[in-house]
Formats: sequence, structure tokens, C-alpha cells
Amino acid sequence: MMLMLFSAMKWLHAALGLLLFVLVISRMARFPNLGMQTLHLGLGVLLISRKLPLFISSLVLFWISIYAKGVPADPWPVLAAGWSVCSPCSFFAGLVGFCVACWRSTIGKFVLVVGLAVLANVIITLHPLQHPEDILPRFNPNTSTAETPSLRLRLCSDYSAEAAAERKRIGVLCEPLAPLSWEEAEKRAEVTLLAMSDEERYSLMQGIGWIGLPTWLPSPLPAIPKIGYYMGNTPPIPRLGVPPLKLHDAGNGFRNMPEPLGASGSTIMWPCSLAFGATWDTTLVKEVAGAIGREYRGKGANVILGPSVQVQRVARNGRNFEYMSGEDPYLGAKMSEAYVVGVQGEGVMACLKHFGFNEQETNRNFQSSVVDEKTAWELYYPPFEAGVAAGAASVMCSYNRVNGTHSCANEALLRRDLKQKMGFRGFVMTDWWALHHPADSSVVRGLDMEMPGAGGETYLYKGDLRTMEESQAGNFTGYGLGLEKSKLQREIYNDPAYRILSAAYKLHLFDLPSCTPGLDCVEPIFSNQRSLEAEKLAMRCASESVVLLKNEPRTGETKALPLLPSKVKKLALIGEAWVAPSRSTNELGMMGDYYSGGGSGHCYIPPELFTLPIVSMYERANSLGIDISSALTNNITDAMNGIKDADAIVVLAATTAEESRDRASLHLDNGADDLIFELAKQEKPVIVLTQVPGTILLPWKDNVDAIALMFLGGEFTGHAWASIIFGDVSPSAKLPIMLPKNESYTVQPSEEFDIFYNEGLYTSYRSTSASEAATYPFGHGLSYTEFQYATPALQDQDCESLLCVQVLVKNVGGRSGAEVVQGYLEFPPEADEPKLILRGFQKTRVLEPGSSEQISFKFTERDFSVYLNGWRLQSRATLHIGSSSADLRQSIELVLPQ
Repeated sequence: MMLMLFSAMKWLHAALGLLLFVLVISRMARFPNLGMQTLHLGLGVLLISRKLPLFISSLVLFWISIYAKGVPADPWPVLAAGWSVCSPCSFFAGLVGFCVACWRSTIGKFVLVVGLAVLANVIITLHPLQHPEDILPRFNPNTSTAETPSLRLRLCSDYSAEAAAERKRIGVLCEPLAPLSWEEAEKRAEVTLLAMSDEERYSLMQGIGWIGLPTWLPSPLPAIPKIGYYMGNTPPIPRLGVPPLKLHDAGNGFRNMPEPLGASGSTIMWPCSLAFGATWDTTLVKEVAGAIGREYRGKGANVILGPSVQVQRVARNGRNFEYMSGEDPYLGAKMSEAYVVGVQGEGVMACLKHFGFNEQETNRNFQSSVVDEKTAWELYYPPFEAGVAAGAASVMCSYNRVNGTHSCANEALLRRDLKQKMGFRGFVMTDWWALHHPADSSVVRGLDMEMPGAGGETYLYKGDLRTMEESQAGNFTGYGLGLEKSKLQREIYNDPAYRILSAAYKLHLFDLPSCTPGLDCVEPIFSNQRSLEAEKLAMRCASESVVLLKNEPRTGETKALPLLPSKVKKLALIGEAWVAPSRSTNELGMMGDYYSGGGSGHCYIPPELFTLPIVSMYERANSLGIDISSALTNNITDAMNGIKDADAIVVLAATTAEESRDRASLHLDNGADDLIFELAKQEKPVIVLTQVPGTILLPWKDNVDAIALMFLGGEFTGHAWASIIFGDVSPSAKLPIMLPKNESYTVQPSEEFDIFYNEGLYTSYRSTSASEAATYPFGHGLSYTEFQYATPALQDQDCESLLCVQVLVKNVGGRSGAEVVQGYLEFPPEADEPKLILRGFQKTRVLEPGSSEQISFKFTERDFSVYLNGWRLQSRATLHIGSSSADLRQSIELVLPQ
């Protein structure tokens, strides 16, 4: 009997090996990945051969069960079913096979007992995942109450003493708060620091709330977050009133973790951060950041892991959708300032990330960005500088190396450039598991906090910090920066706690009620923070982020957009993206969908709350009396059947991107390019809409009548398309990036260990080949109306800056609309700068036909400076004013007053 069971298990293992082999081959055919995939192909072959001992093959199946669980859901039903079978069957076949193999010998029985003991140990380790732990001292004497939008509305409209007391108890903010000055916050931090024990000081420097897995256990992550905790946590110190810090993803909205860790759909899925940049509207971005901050505060979090402000270098970077700077430092600086002010006005710390030069995902943990000083300060640092100047409480150091040294232990990056030269007074935290150096070569170089504090390489344990301090004895002399010895005692030992406390005081966190992770944060984490007001703002943001790239009829004089009932009676909607669902991380892993990019910034809306784009289009078309036909596929044959009798064709095509890997190409998904080429052969207006995470190629642009682009627009993508397509809103967004003619004009991800930024400042529109490289230039974006620019003039009165220039912008078209007016400086040749450098932009209000607005550019000394071993003020420049970097309407010579 035992022999028959033994043989049956080997055949079962062989069958599972065959299943794995087929599944992995199918994935490699569509998503080539020669790393882990090759390993699993080999494991499948070994299982099929039945040559492995049953004991070893059972362990292999344990590994495969975990691997299969993390594979994103497959769009092909048969393969999806195969993966769903592979994981549980591998686990139970591995478990039974292990027991059968062990039972056949005396030694095996001993191994079985030991194995069960190890399994029990793992289960005990993972047990806290299912239950909040009551281990931390409570910050508040009473259980915290979640601040929901409805509660906020009720209490903020009630002016009674009882309502005031309730607002204070819960921590409701009816108006944005004014952060303390750094000077005042630091005074208070000094007093608190003097009263702290070493143990308390150390507790602020390393995260808690994650369960470290046994190092031998294969897992997608080296640790798992606990229920009732956030992505990052520090403990409170109740006797001194020090609040817990509760850090959570990400800059484009609160990341609701899947059950049992969170409640999907309880916050807004906002447009991605690159969409914020496409609005070129700092007022809107500040307003959106404030709304996101209120969601975070309602969820109990007090640190937002954002904004992401890196200037984009690599077009295929998998995280470009997170970076609202686009390809320009000035645009990024203005957006960074607006976001920081907006979110911190709600009592939520901003965290500028990722510092620095984390410009690709390929080999992000190992590659070294080799960057010269001029390129760093002129191109990549300005958004961080602006966020620092706006009072950002924290900065996140990145995974990569910079000039040979990991960012989180890079003294030149953190201590010299960030803290000394930029004057950053908040604290520096690691990206998750980005620390690779012990305290005596990371804390001493400018690091303040390690996250998440469990699993992987973890260094800032209390004992290690104490050992560092005892061994250094105040004699550390720095790594070439010449720090004064008189500063060292606080700089090295007390500086992290001092900075963390200062940031907490600045944002009034000592005064605001706060739940304690692991005790009473479950209710806030699961609370519903959605509100009608926030939904309307998200709709507006998505609509104002749509860039109209083209609106030129191939035949006749009537422009394809907007679609009006007078010229379109029947409309054909083509493409599978019209019905693409919002997908959770349970399905996708690190991958993204067509509304929110993948990884730590991914947001998800469940089907019952999510409105598909096609539904929004049907509703708006029906209200206008326009009939709809559709072919919701990228199959060309089916699409041709769907356009019969239609007056116009609207194609929706998309692609996405995700953290941890760069995009394979800049093309749209699933044969969309071929589909568009084929549809363009029809003698009907063809309108192409694209949902993308960044740069794309448009090889068919000359063959279609209109093109619009949206950078992953969140849950109200469909509403935004309908409002733009049918003319409810006139497009006003501009490209924060350049769209190239082909990929050869872009910087490619590098496989090299050292990545040299040899192009220096000459990326995007600054490149000497920009005019020939661009399909659509940086700053480009059309409207449904036309704008006229008057001759600019110097502003003599009420100029509170170095120099001011005014230009009158008039709506000379037949529809209302807003224009983003852009100002580019051209310095003399001896300055050795790119020909054009963005140094000003302003979005007009919505102008009615015939109305105008006076735009004023206010230039600072920094705007007129270039970096040559320090900032050097230039005495003259030419200001070019226009609608894009390639559409310059007016110019004026500027000479600084002597």
C-alpha cells in the first residue's frame, strides 16, 4: 500500500511539473524573462523526469506553490485556470509527498517531526498577520475615532462649543493648518530630545509593524505587514507625547491593501502623478494634494510616501507615471512646491522621493548613476530643492548607487548636497530594504530612519546603534566633508531623533490626536474616506490632464473634435481598453492596469464602484442623442464589423508600467498600432485616445484625424474622456515630456553597472536634436479654441522679484478655453547652456471668446543663474514666450538692472 502511494505521488509530481512547464513556456512566449522563468522551466523538467527523490521534489513543489501564487492573473481563461490549479495542488502534493517520503524510513520520520516543528515555528511567526498585536503603549488614553468626510462636514458646519470639543478630540481640521517654522519646531525638539533616553531615541530610527519571514522561506517580499499597521511605522513615546509615525503609499492616493489588510475602494483612485504634471496647474495640484492629505489623515496616516518628483531621463522607466516633474526641473519644482504645501496643510508629512538619480528600474539595487555636479544641480536637483524650500518634512533615499555609493549611505548626497547645501531640516528615510550598510557607515553619512525594519538587510537595531555610538566616542571625522568636531556629537548621534522630532513638531503632530498602530488603527484604516467633493475634484483633475495632440482633418475642413450631434449621428467605439477593469494587486502582483501603474503606487477600485470608460461614453452619447456601436476588442476583423454605418470612429488604446522593471517597448499593447493603421484606411474620421504611463510612439499619427493622450487617469478616466470628446471641457493640458519619432531618440535603460549621464543637460527639448526627434514637442497641447499673444513688455510697477515681464493673452477662437503660457530663457552662448530652458509658466483662467488675461512672469536670481562650481548670475537673456517649446510666439531681450 505504501509503495503504491509512493509511486502515485511521484506521478502526481510529474504531472504538476508538466503543468508548470506548459504554463511557464506560455508566459515566456508573451513576456520574455530569462531570470526566474528559466529556473522554473528547469524545475518543471526535473519533476517531469521523475528522477528526483520524492523528498526533494516535494520541496520543489512547495517553492512552486509560492511562485505560482504570485503570478499575475492570465487574460487567457485556460491558462488562468492552470495557474489557479498549480498553486494549491503543488502545495498539497508537496506536503503529502514530503510526509510519504519521510514515513518510509526511520531517519525520514525524524526529519518529518523536525519539519513539522519548523512549520509550527513559521505559523507562529505569521500568526500576528491575522490579529492586531496589543504590544505598543497607547498614544491616546482613549481609542481613536476615524475622521470621515461626513463627520468632518458635520463638525465643521457646527459652531457650538460641543462641536469644537469633539473636533479637538478627534483631530478634525476644518481649514488647512499653518506648519510651524523650522526654528520654532527645532526649539521644541531640543527640549524633548534632552528628556529622551537612548532607547527612546533609537526607537525613532527603525520601523516596526512588519513580520520578518524566515530567511530560507521563498517569498515575494522578505517580510509581511501586520493588520492594523501601515507600510511604515514608528512607535509612540507616550510619556513625552511623541506621536507614532504612520507612513503609507503613495503620492497619487492612499493605497488600500487587499483584505485582510485594508478596504479596497474606500478612497479615491486619483490620476497618476505624471497626470498632475500634465495639467501645468499648480493651484489644482495644491488642491488635489490637500484632498489626498485629508484622506490620509482620515485613514490615520500622518506621513505620505510622496510626492515623487524625479526628473525623467529614461523614457522606458517603469515608474515614470509616478514622477510629476516630467522631463523638466522647473516644471517639477513648481509642482513639488504646490504638492508639499497642499498635503502638509492637512497635517500629513510629505516625503520627497526618490533621492537621487533613480532614473531606471533595471538593476535598480546595483547600478550606479555617475552624474557630474552641473547636471545634478541644474537638471535633477531643482524639484527636491523646491520641496525642501516649501518645508517638506522628509526625503526618501533611493535603491541605486550614486557615483559608486548606495544612496542611503552616501554622504555627498545626503549630508553635503541635501542637508547642507539645500538646507534640508527634516529627516531622511530609506526606501523599503534600500539600506545595505551598518549604522557606522550610514547614520554617520546622513541617514536618519530605516524602513520597514524587518526582513532582508536590516541594520539600525537598538543594540547596533548603541555599539556604534560607544565605538565612535565622538571622534568620527567624516568622509572628506570636513565637518566641525564641535557639531559631531549631535550630528551623528542625536541628529536623527532631533530631525524626526522637529518634523513632527512642525506639522503639529504632537497636538493632533493619533491612533496607535497595532492597537486602534484598524477602524481608521478600514474607514470610508470617499466624498462627493473629492470625486468631483478627481473628475476635474482627470479632465484637465488630457492632452489634445492632434485635431486636423485628413479631408475637408471640419475638425474631428469635439464630437457634436450636428455632425455625428452614430459613433463606433473600438478597442479592448474600453472595457479594461480596475485590477487589484491580488491579480497583478507588481504589475499595473490602464488606470493606475503597478507597484507601491497602485490603487484599485472594486467592480461595484468602478465605472468602465465605455459606460461613461454611452451615457454621455445617449444624452446627446448619438447612437453607439462597438467592437470591444483589438481584433481587426471584429473591429471592421463594428464600424459599419458609423459616422466617426473612436479607438481607445493603452499600455501600462510598473515598479521593479522597465517597459519592454514604447508601443501600445496587444496590436493596437496595427489596429489603428487598418482603421485609418476607412474614409471616416478616426480619433485615437491613449491611456499611457509615459512616453509612447505614434507611428500612425499622420493617418488619423485626432489624437488625445491621458497619463493613467484613475477611476474617472471614462468621465474625463466623455467630457473632452463631446466638448463639455476644452482641453488645456500640455505635455510634460517630449514624444519622440522613434526610440533611438530616447535614453535607453542600461544593463551596465555604471551608468554615465554623458548627455548632461541635453535631454528632451534641451537636446540639440529636439526639432528632428520630436513627434510632439515638450509643452505641446491643443485646445478647442485659439489664443493670441500680444507683444510682451517689462513690468515696472508691483514687481516684487528680480525682473517681471507681462504679456496679454486673448481667446480669439469661437469656444471658451484656458491656455498654459510658457516662458523659455535663452542665455548667451558663453553661458554654455541648452538653447531653451523653461523658466516660467502660467495657466490662464477659462477665457470666453474675445476675452483676455494679463500674464506675468516673475523671475528670481536663481532663474537667471547657471551652475559653474556654484550658481552664477547672468546679466542678460532672451525670453521666448509661447504655447510649447516649439511654438514660440513672442520674444523680448532682458538685461538685468545693474
